[in-house]
Order: sequence, then structure tokens, then C-alpha cells
Amino acid sequence: MTLTTYPDAIQGSDQWYDHRRGIITASVAGELITVRKLTAIDYPCPACPAAAYEPCRSKVSGAAIKTLHPERAEYARSQSSSTVIEPASNPELRSLTMLLVAERITGWTELTYVGDDMLRGIDDEHLARDKYTEHYAPVTECGFMTEDRWGFQIGYSPDGLVGDDGLIEIKSRRPKLHLAAILADTPPADTMAQLQCGLLVSGRDWIDYVSYCGGMPLWVKRVFPQQDWFDAIAEAAAIFEGNAAEMIRQYETSVAGLPPTERTNHDVELKL
Repeated sequence: MTLTTYPDAIQGSDQWYDHRRGIITASVAGELITVRKLTAIDYPCPACPAAAYEPCRSKVSGAAIKTLHPERAEYARSQSSSTVIEPASNPELRSLTMLLVAERITGWTELTYVGDDMLRGIDDEHLARDKYTEHYAPVTECGFMTEDRWGFQIGYSPDGLVGDDGLIEIKSRRPKLHLAAILADTPPADTMAQLQCGLLVSGRDWIDYVSYCGGMPLWVKRVFPQQDWFDAIAEAAAIFEGNAAEMIRQYETSVAGLPPTERTNHDVELKL
């Protein structure tokens, strides 16, 4: 179990890309996880012998039927747990696996398109951090960290460390999204995987989600570790590692004996 920090790896620098290349990081954790509502099919039926995930059976013949018994739906509604967090299996995950495996094979990282929202986030991050420091607590910057207690690395780029126990995650939001978070009094669902992955990697006790929208009040919501998220992220990352290893094996078999080529660094040309 080794937490390694790289405080001087400035986000976006070559050093930062070197540390995160080819590994699962908190910023992509949401692509590994599916959060779905539990439905009646997730429970055994109290009106017939059907187990969870099985179709209901006729009370007369015992044969499978197309609809679920109303007692099963009523039972599902009565349960306190309404969601399940589990590893994803979808085209987006396969695309992510391809991307990270390609980084492992080639040893380089392709530049990511920087859109308007990302540019605004870059411009606003230091403003949000300064405002948080002014009204909440001092923040220490840290470029990157990794944890390898699972036998593989998971990485995280914190927007700031708070004392010995806390973190901050800053998001620059458009007004309607900033408003939506404030009214819901919870961070957006699409950021929860990133927040929980940050807590999992860092081992810290809490993370403050900091929503910034210039001209509107800074909104801060504290999030604590949730074991169901930790379990799902670790399981999904382990599945990814297995798939990545098999993909690399197939690649090496497929390219054996093929003529090598020299890389043309188109990213440098684009920068120029």
C-alpha cells in the first residue's frame, strides 16, 4: 500500500502527463461506473418462486410470464436502498480502455481538445481556490498522486489539499448548472465518481466540492467517503486492468514481424 504524491507536477505539464499516462485516474472514474435505480427485477418475487433477475412465474402453471407480479413492484418500492453502483459495460468504457492501452503501448499522450468550458475552468480555478482560502481554509496545491494497494495504480489530480485531512475539487460552472447544484444541495451526479475516487486514492477524510460561477456566490459542499463507491471503483479498475492486459497481449501477437514506423509528433506542429 503506497500513496505517492507529486506536488511539483503542474497540471498540464509534461511531467504531469508522464505520471498519469495509461492509468485510471479520478477524472475518468465516471466512465468506469454505472449508477442505476433498483427496479422490481432486482429483487426476488414474494408472490412466486422467481429469484432476483428472473422473470416471474405463473401462479397456476409455474411457467415464466412476460410481466412481473404487482407484489414484486410493491416490495421493491418498500426497500430503503434505491440505487446500485456497479462497474460499467458500454462503448464509452471500451473507448477509454483503447485510449489508455494505446498510451501504454506508445509511451505518449495525445493532446485533448480544449473547449470553452475547459478553458473557463482553467481561468477560474485560481479564483475559486483563492476565494475558498479566504472564507474556509488555506489550500496547498499538489499536482498528482497515485495509490497502488490493489496491485495497480489509480491516480488523482487534486485541486488542493486542506490540512492533513481534506481535499477540494473545483468546478467552474455555467450559471444554470451552478444554480441546479445549489437548489439540489448536492454535487452533480456526474462528479460523484471523481470525488469518491479522489478520496479513495488520497485516503483523506473528506473532500469539498467547490462550485464557482463568477458573479454568483461560491458554493461548497462537503462529501465524505462511501464504501459502496470505493468497492465499485476498485472492482471496475481491476476489470479494466484485466482487459488492458489482454488487449496488449493481442496487440503484440498481431504486430509481430510488422515493419516499425517513426512517430510524427503532430501535437508539436499544432502548438507551433
